[in-house]
Amino acid sequence: MGHSIVISGVGGQGVLVASQIIANSAIKSGMNVRVGETHGMAQRGGSVVAHVRFGDDIFGSITPLGEGDVMLGFEPVESLRFLQYMKKGGYAILNTHPVIPVSVSTGNAEYPSIEKIEEMMGESLNVSALDATKLAIEAGNKITSNTVLIGAFAKIAGHAEIPLKKDVLLEAVEERVPERFIELNRKAFEIGYNSVI
Repeated sequence: MGHSIVISGVGGQGVLVASQIIANSAIKSGMNVRVGETHGMAQRGGSVVAHVRFGDDIFGSITPLGEGDVMLGFEPVESLRFLQYMKKGGYAILNTHPVIPVSVSTGNAEYPSIEKIEEMMGESLNVSALDATKLAIEAGNKITSNTVLIGAFAKIAGHAEIPLKKDVLLEAVEERVPERFIELNRKAFEIGYNSVI
């Protein structure tokens, strides 16, 4: 049995750090793990997607189309962009806080409403939407939005039958962040965990 997590966002949001934390949790849980990532423009703001795959029957590092179990959507439009990786009836944790691309801010493109994005994703997935950026600010620092999303993932993992326990995920977060930020990240993790049902 294998599990595939798709993490989508833009450069600078902590997508790759989140993938490392989830991968380390799976390793701690005794599973075989494969991690793959693809980047758009390497600079801050470019499209980034990471795949974390673990379990017995995992061979490739990129999730086959239509086989993703859970998506962590760090940015709404980027979540739509990688929807084809997700299986029908899978789960999505959607950060509703948009990162407006230059094409939109210059008037060359239009950003869809968050309601429309949620509706489109909800046609095939169970969507849990939260403003991870706002919740991270409540925790004490905007930079912990990726930890908020990992906390939310810890709750959704149970619904999606992903065998990663909350305490193992939190331990992997604590190992990844500098010691002086551990308490801040614990708080962000718990806020994320308690923000989804």
